[in-house]
Amino acid sequence: LHRGMRVAATAAARRLGLQEARAGRPKLVYWPKTGHFGKISIMEHRGGRGMAIDAKAPSIDGYKNRPGRFHSPIVDTLWQLRMDLAEDSRRLPLAPVNATEADLPVKSPEDSCTRVTYDFSTNYALAESYRSPWDQVRMGKILEDLDAMAGNVAMQHTRLKDKHRELMIVTAGVDRITLNGRASIKDDIVLEGKVTWTGRSSMEIGMSVKTNDSTWICANFTFVAREPSTGKAALVNPIVPSTDDERIAFERAAQRQNLKKLKRTSSDGELALKQREQTKSIIGNLLEKAAPLKRMPALADKNSILMYKTALSNALTCQPQGQNIHGRIFGGFLMRRAFELAHATAQLFSGGEIIFLEVDDVTFKRPVNIGDLLQLESVVLYTQQKDERSLAGTDHRPHPEIHVEVVAYVTDPSKLTSHVSNTFNFTFAVRNKEKVLAVYPGTELEAERVVRMMLTDKEQEEHDLATMAS
Repeated sequence: LHRGMRVAATAAARRLGLQEARAGRPKLVYWPKTGHFGKISIMEHRGGRGMAIDAKAPSIDGYKNRPGRFHSPIVDTLWQLRMDLAEDSRRLPLAPVNATEADLPVKSPEDSCTRVTYDFSTNYALAESYRSPWDQVRMGKILEDLDAMAGNVAMQHTRLKDKHRELMIVTAGVDRITLNGRASIKDDIVLEGKVTWTGRSSMEIGMSVKTNDSTWICANFTFVAREPSTGKAALVNPIVPSTDDERIAFERAAQRQNLKKLKRTSSDGELALKQREQTKSIIGNLLEKAAPLKRMPALADKNSILMYKTALSNALTCQPQGQNIHGRIFGGFLMRRAFELAHATAQLFSGGEIIFLEVDDVTFKRPVNIGDLLQLESVVLYTQQKDERSLAGTDHRPHPEIHVEVVAYVTDPSKLTSHVSNTFNFTFAVRNKEKVLAVYPGTELEAERVVRMMLTDKEQEEHDLATMAS
């Protein structure tokens, strides 16, 4: 075995208490850096007692001794699947690394369907860990669990019956998470997800959260499959929808993916030129409105504020408790921390009762590892006045909306480096105020960020109207 694994195993064996173990009875340990579970067995021999190490042998004990244990239903399900995959690696032959389409059987969306129930009505300890100050379910934790469950669905989809595939499944992005209501902490909730669309190496996971058979959260996650050794794209099983609902979901997902592909491939083409012409006018208008705030603050409109004055930030060191099965930080953990900072930003900016409406356009650019220093910076991009529109299923009065962007940086002070890891965009409503300050960018770069999100929000509203019409 690798020397580092042996040292880790020895230390783990001491922590597990070898003196209390019976001869031949295995104890299971985990090596985060390699992603392996292993057994440590105590054996009798002539010289006394010894230790045998099996770096990949699975055991149900690994589910109990797993790292980063959160005591939540979805993470329990996730780690149970990890143990099932470990069992597959022991009993099944290894699939070729460069698997072809012929090696991967076609699946249906229902094959990957996963449901997890949170029994808040009867499990007091679980309910307390998810309770918000307003006796509702903490949205940050639900966002975290949605990502964890989407990863669970993706791994279930790529799992084979007769062979074991060694894949790394990572979150590529979140297209949108919308709220249609609220859930009381006294009601049980059900998280459900399944693969709705597949490309060559990517798949879209449709997620929902239900209470009393009523859906109050819808979400779409995009995951990609990678070869662990090279990081290259790996093929995933294609799906064939079999019901009308599955076909509709497949077509809508394909439209979203094609639109994203079009935006990437036409960055220097005709579409990009048209968008630049469209945004140039909007940017100029925003900067013109910001000019009095920058150069004549005493005479400027008192109902407006410069964008940089709404900023908020925090920093944290990523701990092992936040790791996923690949030994990196859960994308959902990052989303929860970003959401909590965005919520605080909106609350400090408006001074009102904040209602979370949706997550827009989340991108995952770089992985975040255990021990990384993570810096989160949030800012109000812009505000809008909305007429009669549901506040996530709770109200229909006219209300202001606040669009907050959170950028996550992985910073290494020893190397003087800092790189963007993730970008999150959140939309909030203020229920008990008729108006909030207008926010204007002070620089052209800030204006580009604002316009980019404005156009994305406009596209989503047009998509919603088209979906309702169809």
